[in-house]
Amino acid sequence: MNRFVFFALSLFAANASHAAAIEQVIVRQQWPWSTDIKVEYKISGVDAEHPVNIGVTAYNGSVELDATRLESSMRGSRYGICESGVGEFFIDPVKAFGTEKVALANFKVKLTLSDSDQNASEVIYKIFDLTAETGTFPCRDVTRADIKNGLYGDFETSYSAVGDGFSTDLPDVLIWTGVTNYPGVKTTKLVMRKIPKGTFSMGQTGGTFGTTGNAEPVHNVTLTKDFYIGVFELTQEQYRRLQRSSYSGSHNVGDANPIENASYVAYRSQVTSVFRTNLGVDTLDFPTEAQWEKACRAGTTSELYNGKALSINGQTQSGNIAPIAWYAEEGTHEVGLKLPNAFGLYDMLGNVYEACVDWYGTYAAGDATDPTGPDTAPADSKRVIRGGYYSTNNYLITSAGRSSSSGGWINYGFRLAFTVND
Repeated sequence: MNRFVFFALSLFAANASHAAAIEQVIVRQQWPWSTDIKVEYKISGVDAEHPVNIGVTAYNGSVELDATRLESSMRGSRYGICESGVGEFFIDPVKAFGTEKVALANFKVKLTLSDSDQNASEVIYKIFDLTAETGTFPCRDVTRADIKNGLYGDFETSYSAVGDGFSTDLPDVLIWTGVTNYPGVKTTKLVMRKIPKGTFSMGQTGGTFGTTGNAEPVHNVTLTKDFYIGVFELTQEQYRRLQRSSYSGSHNVGDANPIENASYVAYRSQVTSVFRTNLGVDTLDFPTEAQWEKACRAGTTSELYNGKALSINGQTQSGNIAPIAWYAEEGTHEVGLKLPNAFGLYDMLGNVYEACVDWYGTYAAGDATDPTGPDTAPADSKRVIRGGYYSTNNYLITSAGRSSSSGGWINYGFRLAFTVND
C-alpha cells in the first residue's frame, strides 16, 4: 500500500476579508486506518452576509508543493462558509502529491481566507430519488459549494484535466466527475445539471460538414432562461421507475442502458404527463434543439465537445472521438462510461440519438432568441434527433450534426430537460 510519511506537521493561517479569522488549526494524519490528513479549524467573524472560502497551500519546509491536484484531493468545509465555529476538511495526499511513497520532512499547510464567490450557494445539480412508490419523487439540491467541498466525491475545475488535450472556452468549469460512482445514479436516481442562459454560436460549416449542410447557417442563439438537463441519457430502469410500471421495449436490454425503441409520441406523452407529475416539474420535456446544442457544446465551437475535430482530410480521428462517444458499434452501452463534456454531461454524442422538441426543418437566417423550430410540422412529420448513435461514423456524431425521425427507430432515446421559470 502506498504511504506518505510526515515527520513533522505544522501550519500557519492568514486571515482576510471583513472580520473573519481562523483562530485555531489542528492537523493530523489518519494513519493507520487512512492516509488522509485531517485539518480542523476554528473560524470566527463569519455570517450569512459575508461567507468565506478557505484556501490551502502545502509546503515541505519552505518549498511549496505542486498544487495541480491539491484542489481535487480535498473534501470538507472550505467553500461558502457562512457560520462561525469549528469545521474540518481532509486532504488525500496520495491523490494530491503522487502515487509513490514519499517522505516529507517538514509538511506545512497555509490557510488563507477570501470572500466566497457570490454563486457559491447556486444549485447546479438536482438529484431526484426514484425509489418512492407513491407521490412526488423527492429532490435534493446540490450547490456549487457542495461540489467544491467534495461532499459528493470527485470534481474538476479544469476541463483539460478530464482528458488529454480537452479544451473549452467556458469561463467557469465545475464538473462533478464523481457522479458515475454515486449510488444508484443510473437506475434509482435521476441527476440533472443546470445549464446557464446566454448566447452561443449554433451550427457548423466546413470541416466534416464541407461547405453546405443541414447545420447551416451558423448563427447566434440566445437562451433567456437557465435550464436543467439529464447528466445521462435516460436509462431503462429510470424509465420504469418514473412511470411506475413495467417496461421491456428496448432493443439492447440493460437497466443502465439508454431507453430506445419506442415512438416519439409515446415517449413524449409519458414525459409531459406522468413524468411531470411524478417529478413535480411542470416544465419537464425533451430539450429544444437549441438547448440540446448549447448543453452539448459546453463552451466549444469545434465539431466535438472536447474541443477537437471529428475528421481531418476526410479521415475520422478515432483518438478524438473514442474517449467521449460510442460510435461504429453494433449496439448501445451502459451510460456514463465515456468522458463527459465541460458541463459534466455524458454520452451527448453516440450511444443513442436524442429526441428534441422541435419539428425538423432548415435553420432560419439570422440570429435567434429561444428558438423552438418550425411552427408547423413538415410533410413527413419528422422531429429533430441529435448526437448520432452507436453505429454512426460521420458528421451526425458532432455537436452540430442534425437528423430527424417520425418515431419508432430502435436507435434513439432521450434525456430529460426542464426550463427554470423566474
